[in-house]
Amino acid sequence: MPTINLHDELSRALRYDERGEINEAVACLDGIVQLMPEGSAYQKFVGQLYQRLGEDEKSLAFIMAAVEQTPDDPDLHLCLGYHNVDNSLLEIAAENFNAALRLNPSLQAAQLYLGRTQDFLGDLVNAEKSMIKAIALGPGEIEPHIQLARILLRQNKFDQANRKFSQVDEMAPGNRMAEIGLKRLNALSTSRVQNATNAQTVPATVACVKQGTKYGPEYVNRLQSMARRNSEADLRFVCFTDDRTGLDDGIEVMPLPDHGFNGWWNKVSLFRDDLADLGERFLYFDLDVVLTGNIDQMLRYDSDFAIMDNDYVPGFNTSVFLLKTGSRPDIRANFSQAIANEYDGDQDWVAVMAPDAELWPDMWCVPYRLRAVQTPPAITKVVVFSGRPNPEDYPSEWIRTSWC
Repeated sequence: MPTINLHDELSRALRYDERGEINEAVACLDGIVQLMPEGSAYQKFVGQLYQRLGEDEKSLAFIMAAVEQTPDDPDLHLCLGYHNVDNSLLEIAAENFNAALRLNPSLQAAQLYLGRTQDFLGDLVNAEKSMIKAIALGPGEIEPHIQLARILLRQNKFDQANRKFSQVDEMAPGNRMAEIGLKRLNALSTSRVQNATNAQTVPATVACVKQGTKYGPEYVNRLQSMARRNSEADLRFVCFTDDRTGLDDGIEVMPLPDHGFNGWWNKVSLFRDDLADLGERFLYFDLDVVLTGNIDQMLRYDSDFAIMDNDYVPGFNTSVFLLKTGSRPDIRANFSQAIANEYDGDQDWVAVMAPDAELWPDMWCVPYRLRAVQTPPAITKVVVFSGRPNPEDYPSEWIRTSWC
């Protein structure tokens, strides 16, 4: 059997990670962990790398082993904070970040994520204070400025938010988060964002998109099953796809509105002005969502465009949105391959083009990592996933009774 060089294998795992080859990186680490020395430095390194790769249980085991050996290492408490944020244990995460700061008051990442956690908890006053402290620890780092601007905007402190987003744009000309934040600020401060007050009598069509092979037909079938199970309405369920193989009865299949789009960019096609066959209004879901509550309020929501907030950065999450069909044609009409090359994803493009979109009521739609690992909030209707894990991994026991 050939001798394994631990340093070379760790370097190989890092290279996989840098290239975004997550499965390969995890497999590489899994193959050498039994050879790992017991020293805290190795435990810490492997724990941090597993954390980057989304392997919660493996990461936590190594980080806790390192904490036992070096309990005064602030970086380890920082890692514990990251773990608990990702697993919806926000109060514990705040304690972790505070512990890291007690050990190293100048650790900017701990101050930044303490502020972000306070933001997630709804404690915007202290979140603002923490972000100001984070900026003082490293004024040239742009992320604390972006997060402070976002927190100011959430408090409707429009003048202060405008100055901060403008400062971000000066620090990094063309910064996308600054552009999105300034456009949203303008929409909110000029009262262009409307709030639904009535309910439509006719429920919206439920729509999804399946393109390529990332998600199999079982994801569409389960989405249909969840939608019908969580609604009292006689639903119309439409799937836009390039392959109808394996789709259940009751799913109305339509061809992709555009050809040559990949992945999330196919959602841009849903803003075309020639989709009248879809009905007057439609409620779109990403395939990797899990419905956890009755969706009839969403189906009857009286809005031209209602969308999920983005808990992490300025802008929106396009995993769940309601649209009056054809009401925002510029989103598609102004889209091109050049836009796809320039933007990180469809949700940034939508946020730039439709800054006056209405947000769903608080906690109707939540991210799995931040809000629902333990159990979804009682008011929640939709849990959205991004990256790892996927619903089919059954990362939480509650998913077994919901994703079916």
